[in-house]
Amino acid sequence: MEIFELLPQLFTESELMILDFNQIPTETPDYKNIKLFFEESQKLGVDPKLPENRQKFNNTFLDKTNKRYLISRYAENRIEMLKGSKIAEEGRTYHLGIDIFSKNLESIYAPCDGEIVAYDKEEGNHSFGNFLVFKPNSTLTENYIFLGHLSSDKSQLGSVRRGDRIAKLGDYMNGENGGWSRHVHVQLLSILPENIFSIPGYSTKEKLNESHIKYPDPSFLIFK
Repeated sequence: MEIFELLPQLFTESELMILDFNQIPTETPDYKNIKLFFEESQKLGVDPKLPENRQKFNNTFLDKTNKRYLISRYAENRIEMLKGSKIAEEGRTYHLGIDIFSKNLESIYAPCDGEIVAYDKEEGNHSFGNFLVFKPNSTLTENYIFLGHLSSDKSQLGSVRRGDRIAKLGDYMNGENGGWSRHVHVQLLSILPENIFSIPGYSTKEKLNESHIKYPDPSFLIFK
């Protein structure tokens, strides 16, 4: 079955954004270089991690490339961006999903027929905020699809059809999305945990191979 795009024009209007500072090519233009943005912001005494500042960087990137979305990479090491956080102190710096960033609060659609089996909100700053779990009932994947950083405007539990609107990106200004710039976190779950709030967004290097099995690469949902 052909995948229905999670977000409109995702397959054709997206640009890769490298968030591992150590893997950004030297020839990368300034407006695409998140490492340079962090360095220049810190020199000016501006916190580059604040969602409103990250959003400005993302918006500039999107405007200059004339794209609708910026897409991160699976299992990317984000140690430089996480410095000073509890996650970094625990050594969990490898991102277990793929982030899709946008300027607008885009709608999200079911990639195939399936069922929304869980939805809730993780409170606090730097959390998943509103999230849901979608279980496909097709040959698309046997894994659950976890979507985080959503708005409170999302579907209820139950069956949905391919192409149905199931969610919308949340905003940082009203506390919906856990305090991040506008994006959706897409992660696969091989097993649905009993405690829906126990899903980790990051892994340590030592447990990365184990994490690949529990939280497989969702790239097939995002890149055509």
